[in-house]
Amino acid sequence: MDLMSGLDKFGLNPENINDLYDDDKVAATGNTPVAATVQTEDETDFVFAKNITCPVCDKSFQTLTVRTSRVRFLGSDDDFRPVYKGIDTIKYGVTSCPHCGYSAMNGDFIHVSTTQIRLLKEQVAAKFKPRSKSVPLLYSYDEAIDRFKLALFSAIVKRAPYSEKAYICLKLSWLYRGLLEQFASDCRSTDSEEFVSAQKSEKYYYEQALDGMTRAVETEHFPICGMNQDTVDLLLAQMNHKLGQLDVASKLVARVLVSKSASRHIKDKALDLKNEIIKKIRDVK
Repeated sequence: MDLMSGLDKFGLNPENINDLYDDDKVAATGNTPVAATVQTEDETDFVFAKNITCPVCDKSFQTLTVRTSRVRFLGSDDDFRPVYKGIDTIKYGVTSCPHCGYSAMNGDFIHVSTTQIRLLKEQVAAKFKPRSKSVPLLYSYDEAIDRFKLALFSAIVKRAPYSEKAYICLKLSWLYRGLLEQFASDCRSTDSEEFVSAQKSEKYYYEQALDGMTRAVETEHFPICGMNQDTVDLLLAQMNHKLGQLDVASKLVARVLVSKSASRHIKDKALDLKNEIIKKIRDVK
């Protein structure tokens, strides 16, 4: 699968970027987790247009932002993907400049160094072909996926740490999961080309996220993506479990369960996962 498929319409052709983390490749394994996300026609009630100034091209633009006071949290998937009533907030997690193409997760958008700005101007802004600069009423999954891919490309160009690239990949996987849920609610055939393609993309970016987060733990200091070590260990355990890597998941769960710093909530989730792993191993035998 092409890591950056679809960016050619923006004038960007990252033909040499097929491996996100140097030359390592991630094997395609695992299954497709599914959780119910509620999508309604009132999604526009939960977002508003916010004015932003791009740190790369210095031009102003508007981006859709979630009204946090309006959304209602319903829970989360095992791998921490949040679920809200009436909206998939992940779709609004990237800020993307319609003028120069520089994109990043909302919290990282303005945090770029002089060197990174130079790289982004040379490798993104200089080649970017602006599309519509008007702000839609909401972001579709296709639009959100494009925005996250632009953020991933920008992260590679500005030489972001493993954790930033991995987190973008994780959220891309979650977006494809949301898209699959939308297909299911629309009674789309699971044999359709779009459904199968979305399944492959969800798994692919999930694998990339796991690879990057594992590298981040080995090379970066905590907190990583705002998470302490116990939370990251549990996340990695869940991801390894979903991808069928039960031995690795078991070791990570054990580390969480013996940790003196882990909260009761985290340990309870780790214990639940331990029981699932044990059951799965027994079923295999």
